[in-house]
Amino acid sequence: MKVPKGKGEAVRKELLQQGWLDISLKVKRDDGNIMFPVLHEGASALGFPVSEEDFEDRPLVETDYKRLVDIPDGLKDILPTSFDVIGDVGIIKLPDVLLPYSREIGQGLRKAFPRLRSVTLDKGVKGELRVRDLEVIAGDPDTETMHLEYGVKLLVDPAKTYFNPRLANERMRIASLVREEERVIDMFAGVGPFSIMIAKRAKPQLVFAIDLNHDAVEYLKRNLELNRVQRVIPVEGDAREVLFELPHADRIIMNLPHSAVDFFHEALSRLNLGGTIHLYHICERDEIDQVLEGLCLESCGSGVQVQVVRLEELKSYSPSMSVFCADLLLADWA
Repeated sequence: MKVPKGKGEAVRKELLQQGWLDISLKVKRDDGNIMFPVLHEGASALGFPVSEEDFEDRPLVETDYKRLVDIPDGLKDILPTSFDVIGDVGIIKLPDVLLPYSREIGQGLRKAFPRLRSVTLDKGVKGELRVRDLEVIAGDPDTETMHLEYGVKLLVDPAKTYFNPRLANERMRIASLVREEERVIDMFAGVGPFSIMIAKRAKPQLVFAIDLNHDAVEYLKRNLELNRVQRVIPVEGDAREVLFELPHADRIIMNLPHSAVDFFHEALSRLNLGGTIHLYHICERDEIDQVLEGLCLESCGSGVQVQVVRLEELKSYSPSMSVFCADLLLADWA
């Protein structure tokens, strides 16, 4: 897989998490690109060209954690093949049958990936703020960490505020779309990954970064200082309420996949004509067209026209469900 150098680290992490990187071969570099040896045709879903190349062998390091986990052999086949990494904290979900062996699994992951200071068990999201319920199963009990993506430093504690490390490429995509002097509203900003990426990579007039979670807003403020960002205004509160205290925006980001559609009407009412909403949504794969059709009809009922200009399936959420991103343009009736 041929990847531009600037995107190499994010792609390497994704390939590792998905189990698609061939760790028995050496990575190659040429002309500003990185050539990753991949094991699975599914790697093409990342959107980079795949071709046949010759690679040098390298001494095999024991990074297949399944071989290092001390559990009955009959259970090793159902060990997860991927997990999230935020900074130096690993986050893994386990089926019920493996829960009695969670500490052994955590220790195996740390042996296979020495960069992991902590490994946590993801017990699902909890509460109105949808924060992951994490249990440290190996390593340091402190889950605060520094996460890096595309030159942006993000201090985050995944046990206190939600953060998705798999959206690095998506955050870069959105930042590349922001035009000079745009006003942007990040309705569910968290610790600021979208807002800060936009402020660093584009030239917005202002980015209003809203979040209901006090801890997230405090981390956002610290991250603004870390990245020396000036054009982001943190706003703590319910997006439904504070949205109407802000000026209309040219671009609105709605990264709350479980319930962003419930805020669609409010977002639409604060969007300038010709502006774009980036809406993230989790649903059954065969239902996304119906969901978007419903939003377009809802907009017509409000006297405006919305067009779906882009739809992408970002990642799987379950065997039948995925996370989608839809770019919705507020268009002129003409």
